[in-house]
Amino acid sequence: MADDSTPQISISERPFLADLAADTNLAPGSPDEPTTARADGRAHLFAAANGARLHLVDPVPASPEQPELPAETTAPVPRRDRARVEVVEVHDEHPTDVDWRLVDEHIKELNLLDSVTRSRAEFDVAIASAGPETEFEEDALAEMRRRTERHLQYEVINRGPDRGWDSGRIERHVQAMFDSAFRYGRFQQYLREPDVEDITVVGYDNVMVTKTDGRRERRRPMAENNDDLLRMVADLAAARGRVFARPNGHIDLDIGGVRFSGTGPAITTAPDLTFRKHNLVDIDLPGMVRLGSLPKPGAGILSAAVAANQCILVAGYPAAGKTTFLRALMSAVDPDEKIATIETERELYLGKNPERHRQVTDLQYLPSAVGTGDLAVPYSLEDAFLQALRVSAQRILFGEIRGPEGPVAIKAMLAGKGSLSTIHARNANDALHRFADVLMSEQSLSSDIVPLRQILRTIQIVVYLDTIPNGDGTRRRIVSEIAEVIPRPGSDDGQTPIASPLIKWNYDRETYEKHRPSPELEQTFRRNGLNPEILWEE
Repeated sequence: MADDSTPQISISERPFLADLAADTNLAPGSPDEPTTARADGRAHLFAAANGARLHLVDPVPASPEQPELPAETTAPVPRRDRARVEVVEVHDEHPTDVDWRLVDEHIKELNLLDSVTRSRAEFDVAIASAGPETEFEEDALAEMRRRTERHLQYEVINRGPDRGWDSGRIERHVQAMFDSAFRYGRFQQYLREPDVEDITVVGYDNVMVTKTDGRRERRRPMAENNDDLLRMVADLAAARGRVFARPNGHIDLDIGGVRFSGTGPAITTAPDLTFRKHNLVDIDLPGMVRLGSLPKPGAGILSAAVAANQCILVAGYPAAGKTTFLRALMSAVDPDEKIATIETERELYLGKNPERHRQVTDLQYLPSAVGTGDLAVPYSLEDAFLQALRVSAQRILFGEIRGPEGPVAIKAMLAGKGSLSTIHARNANDALHRFADVLMSEQSLSSDIVPLRQILRTIQIVVYLDTIPNGDGTRRRIVSEIAEVIPRPGSDDGQTPIASPLIKWNYDRETYEKHRPSPELEQTFRRNGLNPEILWEE
């Protein structure tokens, strides 16, 4: 029975909220570190976890934090280890004490639906705290506490003292209510963890979490059954103004700092969900150097290339960190430049840093989703590109070149200042040919001669990112190559491009090899305040 001795639930004391006491989007750094160069070892896509205790998992020993490098030091990268990353089975300390059916009942009794819809539509996983952010949420949280206390009083009086809960279980129940009402329910407990990067679900009881350092963990079931999981997906989509129907449900959308993709039967046998969480939005090239992901000469090369309005293609395998690196590249752009981004789901989030980019038109095109039940009005890629031109964007970016983006990206590179895009590839040179393959397919060409000529005319720099496994089951991401696009020596017509390395990581010698740029690129560097002799001197 509740009385004056009943423990009060303090936001600062609840374990779920303690995880979000620090801003997971921005790193603490040292007290005197400039704000433009903040880097969080826990949250950054390129950094290892810091070992903080999380509310869902037992503590896992973390890799030692990388020391900040002196300005003149090239960041070391550990030797490539061929050992595969192991999957760890993680058991929650309290796996079953949150009764989600009871949580749903209590939420319905509170009658918060109208305000909840508005809150969720604006919710941003990357920066939102685990506690209330508005006066309405504070009042609702207080009512959730009272509702929980009344429920326990009733249970103890009518069913016996063994029906009471300890203070920890009360805290977890109230947090679950708050997450269900104002966040993303059961999804939120995973998204809240600062070092979680990917969450993949293949059926309600097959949940895998990937950490920023590459560790993989199996987790407890995400729902009671597959139908319950599909209902959760439908609720999530509805909160963002979209529809996930059954059967044949399929949806891709930005849920605020997270890219979400979901399919349901009969497209897949079981519900199949993927969450890609963007832990760091505020990042620049010097920050990449401090993290050991980029050598200092590489930062100078890329800053000069951006200043010279050169078109840059960022390549790598999936999950190599291409989107994060694209954000870092954009930090070298004049803050007053008008920028347009074109994506299927917003991931770049350049507009979230107005001190870096004062005007960003973040266009999102929606391909037709016939047969999926999603009633969102289609907005074509061509529509998005034309709108980018109409708003007088000086620089147009494409989040990823996969298919139809290819020909439009070429137009963007020719229409404005240096455009930046990403593509999946095996190395820097392969990125050029992958781009050519996309152009051939989209333009129904039988030869790559014309696409390769287009690429040679438009792209000047290729950046390749790689993931290097460590011996302890973790990984690191590095820029393994920065290359200049030049005509292939000895080609008959001089119109076939090749990626000529400027800086390349030698996996055997564990060091970067430096190569001279072409005379034309050297002149470009000099015109933009960069002395190539400094970069390439021993």
